[in-house]
Amino acid sequence: MRSLSLPRYLSIGLLGFLPFLSFGHEVYKGRVVDARTQEPLQGATILAESLPYGTNTDEQGNFVLQSETPVEAIVVSFLGYETQRIAISGPERFVLIELQATAINLQQITISETPDPLKTLIDLDVRLRGVNSSQEVLRSVPGLVIAQHAGGGKAEQIFLRGFDIDHGTDISIWVDGLPVNMVSHAHGQGYADLHFVIPELIQRVEFGKGPYNPAFGNFSTAGQVEFHTPGCAGTIPVQNPKRPV
Repeated sequence: MRSLSLPRYLSIGLLGFLPFLSFGHEVYKGRVVDARTQEPLQGATILAESLPYGTNTDEQGNFVLQSETPVEAIVVSFLGYETQRIAISGPERFVLIELQATAINLQQITISETPDPLKTLIDLDVRLRGVNSSQEVLRSVPGLVIAQHAGGGKAEQIFLRGFDIDHGTDISIWVDGLPVNMVSHAHGQGYADLHFVIPELIQRVEFGKGPYNPAFGNFSTAGQVEFHTPGCAGTIPVQNPKRPV
């Protein structure tokens, strides 16, 4: 009698194990529409009750909710509509959900600042990369280039968005709400020397690049950069016009 080889034993074992792998993986499908107009509602939230699962509807109002455990009910919500709890009889059953329009409750609205991934990377860059002076921290701003010519002892040459900014003529630089640019200087209007700032004290760097932002004054033609140190940001009497203290 011919014996089975080891690879064949493994194949048979895996095939026998597949039903157990797929067991418990359930799919729930449905569509969310406006009860009056029958128009699909894009972006409605679908949450599995008492479970950490959820999804959102697409542009056609359709959704697909996958769960590793059975779902007894789903909670459907959308801004400007009444929240509904829908009992689910079983997976693979298409559910049509009609939401009734209602007045918008301000408690449903949460206003939060959208995080900027570039600023997050800059914060990490400031903490991890060693610098010789605070002027070099400007290099962390995407697209900003600095150079020192004719020796040190003065503010670096700055280039941003195609502008030859000289020593700060077209970029507004702030430290804890205080403007660094000098209105008049022998090197040029807007001269900004950051060498007075201890680089180890810089906690956060915020930036913006064009077009001209009047909130940062005359020098923000190409952009603006803000430096923040621990315990100082927003506590000084001079106010940044963009963010009142």
